[in-house]
Amino acid sequence: MARPAHVSTTLLLAVAVVAADSCWSKAAGENAAVANICKRTPYPELCTTTAGKQSVRYSAAVDPLAVLNMQVDAFAKRTEAARAHLKTVVKTATPAAATALDLCDSLYLDVEDNLGAARRAIGFKDAVTIRAMMSMAAQDMQGCDEQFRKVGEKNPMDHFNQSLLKMSEICRSLSNMI
Repeated sequence: MARPAHVSTTLLLAVAVVAADSCWSKAAGENAAVANICKRTPYPELCTTTAGKQSVRYSAAVDPLAVLNMQVDAFAKRTEAARAHLKTVVKTATPAAATALDLCDSLYLDVEDNLGAARRAIGFKDAVTIRAMMSMAAQDMQGCDEQFRKVGEKNPMDHFNQSLLKMSEICRSLSNMI
């Protein structure tokens, strides 16, 4: 005997609500754990926001090492976004700014290399190397800013560089927790 359509629809809706609730509970719990760890960093809100977005990709327990991994992933995504933005602003830049942007692009590539080295160091729980890689990444952001000071123009990458500098500080802080 066939069920009425409204019974099947109701049953399907109930299953969907239970499934969604279990996903929300897990994500909320992970983000709470991320926030608890991030509150011990210099920029807790930025840490929670950026690392929290990555938490769904991690099945392991949320501890400082996992949050550091999440933050490095977020750092890499932000660096990629900076490079994409750079490619659009260079089209309308003055010749001096275009030269500075070209150097900034090279520095962003260095940052990506530093993040790769940091990821390898995370695998070994090598906090010293992680901090060194984050310091080098910060120097790259400052090098980009310096190029614009030299040419006397406003850096169109400043908002990216400021958030990347903060993210490097967060990573350094998290490395002290492992």
